[in-house]
Amino acid sequence: MPLIAIGLAAALTITAVPADAEDKAVLATTQAFFDGLEAADPVAMRAAALPNIPLMALSTKPDGTVDVRRFGFEDSFGKKVAPGLKEWMWSPVVVRRGALATVTGPFEITREGKTVHCGVNVFTLAKTEGAWKVASVSWTAEPDACPELRKR
Repeated sequence: MPLIAIGLAAALTITAVPADAEDKAVLATTQAFFDGLEAADPVAMRAAALPNIPLMALSTKPDGTVDVRRFGFEDSFGKKVAPGLKEWMWSPVVVRRGALATVTGPFEITREGKTVHCGVNVFTLAKTEGAWKVASVSWTAEPDACPELRKR
């Protein structure tokens, strides 16, 4: 699965209390996207998102340069989702203005119970036809950042 190597993962567990019903709806959509990933179900993931959303992963190479990978959902998760992934996100920050929302927060991803890495997720969502949908997902893949990010 391409995304395990770059840092997007399975179930998103949200630990902060949303401010209002709209924040709850934004977080529920994000959770539904990751529930589909954890279930290895691209159809469920599609149901929580706009068509062929863009994905972006950033990782730092050993020489200090940043590798930026951009690709579409259908070229990755849309083809196949590997089983055994779990991700949890803590201290999410939801920012909304009209039909636009973002959810940002640190996360940890495991595969078969073993930590792959930590990082920061950034989801962009759009409210269309009365429902929040994931419009894009970006993240960092930081294998050594877990202790620092867990402090947040």
